[in-house]
Amino acid sequence: MTHFCTGVTPMPNENFDYVPYETLSIERKKLSRLYTFIWRYIGKTISISHGSRYAMGLFSRDGLLLDLFAHENYTLERFMNDGIRAGSNWVNIGYNAVRQGIIGRESLCTIGEENEFPLLKKYAVYYAPISILSPYEPYDQMEECGLGIIASLDNAWDDYLTMIRGTAHDMMITLQFNNIATMYYERSGKGILSIDNMMSTSGRNLATYYNDELFKVLETPPINIYYEPAENLIDPLPANKELWDIVQNHRTIANQPLEVTCNGKTVEVIASTDAFNQPMINAHGVVFYFTTPQKMTAELSRQVANGAIKTFHDIIGENADLKKLIQKAQRMAQTNSNIMILGESGTGKDVFAQAIHNASARREKPFIALNCGALPRDLVESELFGYETGAFTGARKNGNIGKFELANGGTIFLDEIGEMPLELQAKLLRVTETKQLMRLGSSKNIRVDVRIIAATNANIDDMIAQKLFRADLYYRLSTMKLYLMPLRERRDDIVPLAEHFIRSISRRIDKPNIMRFSENAKELLQQMDWFGNVRELQNLIECIVQLYPGDIILPEYILDNVSERYYPKNALKNISSVSALREAFPKEDTAAAVPWSTGAPSVPLPEAAFNIPSGTEAPLDPSNPRHPKSGKRKVITKEDIYEALAACSNNRTAASQYLEISRRTFYRKLEEFGIETD
Repeated sequence: MTHFCTGVTPMPNENFDYVPYETLSIERKKLSRLYTFIWRYIGKTISISHGSRYAMGLFSRDGLLLDLFAHENYTLERFMNDGIRAGSNWVNIGYNAVRQGIIGRESLCTIGEENEFPLLKKYAVYYAPISILSPYEPYDQMEECGLGIIASLDNAWDDYLTMIRGTAHDMMITLQFNNIATMYYERSGKGILSIDNMMSTSGRNLATYYNDELFKVLETPPINIYYEPAENLIDPLPANKELWDIVQNHRTIANQPLEVTCNGKTVEVIASTDAFNQPMINAHGVVFYFTTPQKMTAELSRQVANGAIKTFHDIIGENADLKKLIQKAQRMAQTNSNIMILGESGTGKDVFAQAIHNASARREKPFIALNCGALPRDLVESELFGYETGAFTGARKNGNIGKFELANGGTIFLDEIGEMPLELQAKLLRVTETKQLMRLGSSKNIRVDVRIIAATNANIDDMIAQKLFRADLYYRLSTMKLYLMPLRERRDDIVPLAEHFIRSISRRIDKPNIMRFSENAKELLQQMDWFGNVRELQNLIECIVQLYPGDIILPEYILDNVSERYYPKNALKNISSVSALREAFPKEDTAAAVPWSTGAPSVPLPEAAFNIPSGTEAPLDPSNPRHPKSGKRKVITKEDIYEALAACSNNRTAASQYLEISRRTFYRKLEEFGIETD
């Protein structure tokens, strides 16, 4: 038998010192929830030790015996008759395992005469410390405590030290696991109930954690159920059949409607669970996260309500009419009236809708956008108003919350409102009039407070005349109207917008150089009609910035990436053909169009590479004999080779593609003309 402590010092006192019960209660409260957990844990350990002649004690950090446990009453009485009971102080009685273990923060044992205190000389004492981190301050320690085993000499056993060490370690891991979970639970904002069915000594399910929000969600007065049967709060079977099935089978669910009965009162909640099964730390059960349907709706709204990122500062332009339009929209934002935004596709109706929301009193509430033209006709209603479980074939098991509910308190943006089916327009009209909706498959009205911003590029007046759009709905949605000008009506904003897109796109793709327009390219931009408006302009600029090297944007870059129907033929009446149009905007500023670095080695190129003879046409012009659709054999000149190399930063593969010839042909031409690129 190994003894960890030797040597004794005479003790004048032969009796324990006991603290008053009030002091004992204070010391127990210092451990708070840990005390209750440990009490249950020790109780379970003792319960499985049939026939054992030992007692297990819980000690404070100051050596105060807080509680004593034994399997049989007469065993406990035997210890108490010797003065070993709750409230006794083990630090001021001389050398013993508890005193030395507290001082040295170590596990050890003292047997018989090794105990300095006379009453302990007929006992073996085993001790192990417990130290738990705080759930709120991870680096702060909570009140320390310790576990002890006290056994008669005839029942002394070396393995008791191993057992008390293992028990203390197991408890520390379990408690730390619970504390980390507690930190997360407290921050979740939901009602939390952790039910552990491994720690129970009675075959019932223990509530190992709960918070104050739980009682609010369940609409029941708060009670103390910490490490008490969860059935003290949640009615047992046959009530709450689904809930107890989740507990017994350790099922995980997500945002599932659940009816919970407490003291005979049933409430509807939205429940999610985390199931845990960790035998190594004696953790085995389910954590419930409860919230009300109203809070769940609000939470979902916050998750999807990140669409309104634009403000009036994001609307680029110096046009006087545009500035008046922005001022009008800002005044509209201060009201709660519905707004109809009219304008061609690509004029920025969604940007104005977001800006109006962010400038309104609803800015902190959800902004939900729905494109009525992008959904199949049979799905628009379910997306707008939601549906209940089993409302139609293919419906989600737990139903679905509609866009109007998600937007409650905020703004809903109905884009392409002209595409809404006629039969659904009547339901939308009812919502705008009554501020109530009804989910598909439900008979329950749900009240909503939503501002509607609708938008369309259709001619609503014509649609009303053709009975394709309800006039009464139009009047409801168009309390205020906003007409967005097409880009061709504010040509002075075209170049500033394009330059803005160049900067923003270059930053997004990490392009090292910021391109600029040649004067002829600017003239071309302003003469085009831009039927796709701002969106078309942005897409074109992104294409040019990503595809073309150099610092200068030339007219041919624009012409090569737009349809011929967009060419400014009306603005340039003297131009009779596409080829002539290209000649009207000759290549200029090309000397400044130095290729931006691609990592490829650079070679000096002759001046001819940057000064293409005036009679040479652009490689991609359909009138060019080299164009694959021309039906003529391609004629590659030395100047063409230099042009391609300059445009492709000396990348020979890219240069061959630029000329639309094979690599073999390109290399043959390099050899033929005596051009060296390495």
